[in-house]
Formats: sequence, structure tokens, C-alpha cells
Amino acid sequence: MVKFNRDTMAGSILLAFSLILAFIITPDQVEMHRSVALLALSPRLFCYITAGLLGLTSAVLIIASLKKGHEADAHPTSWEPLLRGLFCTAIACAYAALAGIIGFFVSTALAMTAFLLYFGVRRWVGIVLFLVVVLGFIYVLFIQALKVVMPDGLLY
Repeated sequence: MVKFNRDTMAGSILLAFSLILAFIITPDQVEMHRSVALLALSPRLFCYITAGLLGLTSAVLIIASLKKGHEADAHPTSWEPLLRGLFCTAIACAYAALAGIIGFFVSTALAMTAFLLYFGVRRWVGIVLFLVVVLGFIYVLFIQALKVVMPDGLLY
């Protein structure tokens, strides 16, 4: 009988989420123009790619944890990974809530800055350069090329 360890359970939950993302959330929430083929360059394609990559990495995690056996749960662990996960979840929830209020780009910049600071980046030049490159890429790809409408807020 196989006993699930934490990695197996986490991989199973992420695999289930990737399936929900691919088969329920994306078809219901991401609009697609009728003239565009299913796998054409469209916002829906990127959702399917994300769901596929998440499903693939989840399956790899499940397989690796089943091969590893029960070694992962043999040693007591600290609370640090759980606290990191809770912090990241809280920032992601705040980001999702703020995107419609203050705008996509401002909330994305705030969330990215919070994550970078939390994970040890201390040079503001690096943070600003990272934000300019990533937000510029998002703007060019999604706003200009794909014509995706991002949430507008008080600050754009």
C-alpha cells in the first residue's frame, strides 16, 4: 500500500488544479475570437501552455516522491516552508484583489517588489531594472501584440 507524503499530496493538488485550469477555468473565463483557431497565438493558448507545464511538473513531482518513498517525512521539518508558502499566498491574494482597484501594472509592480525583497534582493537598481524589463515585456506581448485587456484601476 502506498502512503502519500507531502510531495505526493502537493503534486496531486497541483495536478488537479492544472486540470481545472485547462478544462474549466480557461474555456469559461478567457475569451477567444471566433475567427482564431484553438492553438493560434491567442491569450487562451498561453493559459493552456501554463496548465500543461503545471501539470507536467506536478506529475514529475508525484513520480519523484513515489520513487523516493517515505524518506521525506522521516525527518521533522521546521515551520519556515509553511510560513513562506503562507506569505506568498497572502501576497498573491492581495495582488489579485488590488489588480482591479489600482490597476494591473501597479499591482504587478508592487507584488513583484514584495516577492523580490522577501526572497533577498536588496539592490533597488536590480529591482527597478527587473520591473522595467518584465513589465515592458508584458506590455508589448499582451497589450500591443495580443490585444489583451488588463484590469484598469485608479492608477492604470
